[in-house]
Amino acid sequence: MIQAVFERAEDGELRSAEITGHAASGEYGFDVVCASVSTLAINFINSIEKFAGYEPILELNEDDGGFLRVELPTAIPSHQREMTQLFFESFFLGMAKLSEDFSEFVQTRVITEN
Repeated sequence: MIQAVFERAEDGELRSAEITGHAASGEYGFDVVCASVSTLAINFINSIEKFAGYEPILELNEDDGGFLRVELPTAIPSHQREMTQLFFESFFLGMAKLSEDFSEFVQTRVITEN
């Protein structure tokens, strides 16, 4: 199962997301749930880099897959932060919808930072 944990600050901003596991909803190369999660995550990161103009803090397992953590730097200008929040909320929306539609393969939750 894929676990997606989003961290939201007390001020409402999403600050990080950690995606772990594998969907195992189909055979290797034909797992549409896994492909959907990967597409959402890659598009989120690419959007930050292309449109907000900076690289988020990334940690991933390139060998086995099944792990991605993306975190926003603390010191970014407000226009980049606002744009990034729009991308982050879109990423969260996509993951939440996948969790609704494919709950046996994806679980999404939000924790609030103190």
